[in-house]
Amino acid sequence: MKNKLIVSLAATAIVVMLVFGFLYAGTGNDYYRLSDGPSSEQIEALKSYKIDYMIKEDGSLWIRRSDELKVAQCCT
Repeated sequence: MKNKLIVSLAATAIVVMLVFGFLYAGTGNDYYRLSDGPSSEQIEALKSYKIDYMIKEDGSLWIRRSDELKVAQCCT
């Protein structure tokens, strides 16, 4: 009886950890390409609105999806 309970609890814990792992991995890391080459004005606007962005090696500007509404307010 104890072995079945321990195995059941362990399996439940593993499943819960996997679910939270997949949910955590899928949030906050999604970026979308905004432009091929940002201007200095775009960068200053992104900084002033505290928008999370990154510039990749090819010079393209990428914005975090969670900041999409901020981008629409400041930069359109």
